[in-house]
Amino acid sequence: MDALSRATDEQVRAVCAAFDAVEWPLGRDGYAALAEELGWQPKLETSSGIQHRSGYPVSLPTVRSLVADEAVSQITIAASDKSDDSAALSQAASALRDAVDSQLGAPSGQQQGDPYWELGNGGRIWLKSVPKKVLLVVQDQRFADIERVEERLGIDPTRNPGTADDNR
Repeated sequence: MDALSRATDEQVRAVCAAFDAVEWPLGRDGYAALAEELGWQPKLETSSGIQHRSGYPVSLPTVRSLVADEAVSQITIAASDKSDDSAALSQAASALRDAVDSQLGAPSGQQQGDPYWELGNGGRIWLKSVPKKVLLVVQDQRFADIERVEERLGIDPTRNPGTADDNR
């Protein structure tokens, strides 16, 4: 097993600190300034999203941001190389979790094995292990509030609304 490249501890801590300090809702201009502070390079902007190249030492250094009502609602950051090696992905996730912990403390909870941290500004940061890489996902206060309500109501996070799968 070879260790996967991943965002450095310093880069992860900078993301955590930056998004813990923002005031939601975060408009496009504020987000552009924050992305520049983090060293992200603009790639594409549409009415529904913004893409950057993070410059992190990973094979696909992408940052994808969802825009809703002219505010950035969710930011998905590739934090590890893409790989089929589940043991190496697990090792990268553990190291990334340690980096987030060092900035934000212990996780506030977890869902399907993915830890999350509640931010003082109402947002939430997730460390998500997906089939081939590890992501940092930042949610604005509005998205995080929706998830908190669903958790309180016991709504299954794996359901697919609007389909036959919705009746779990």
